[in-house]
Amino acid sequence: MKNKRVMFFILSLLALAGILSAIHLKTRDTSAQGNVKVSHKGENFVLDYNKWQYEPVSGIRINGKGDEISVEGNGIELSTVLEQLNIDHYRNVIVSSDDSYSAEVSADEAEENGKVYLMYEDDELRLIVFGDADSKRSVSNVVQITVE
Repeated sequence: MKNKRVMFFILSLLALAGILSAIHLKTRDTSAQGNVKVSHKGENFVLDYNKWQYEPVSGIRINGKGDEISVEGNGIELSTVLEQLNIDHYRNVIVSSDDSYSAEVSADEAEENGKVYLMYEDDELRLIVFGDADSKRSVSNVVQITVE
């Protein structure tokens, strides 16, 4: 009798975990492949990042251990993307991935020449902040940019 209760309890927990996982997956930020959503002051834009003009970029980022990592590839400055949308007055930018991981960049950092890039890698975007001691601000598979 006790074994049946334990099994019922375990199966109930598994069912609950499955339901909560399904709910969570539906609330994740998503965008169609090749698109990124940009939100600013109640306006929402969906941009096709395959049409952007990327340039060769190289620099150094620092990982969680403090080691310098050389980064090379094609990218576009975050400030350039915002300028194309005529966004020029903001305090910070929150960049989010498809798994809801996000990182914040101040307006001063975003506007600093050669510092904050959206890199195009393997058909997706990645936020890179060059020279940044906070490696947690490297966001892969960017799907949402919120400008505050």
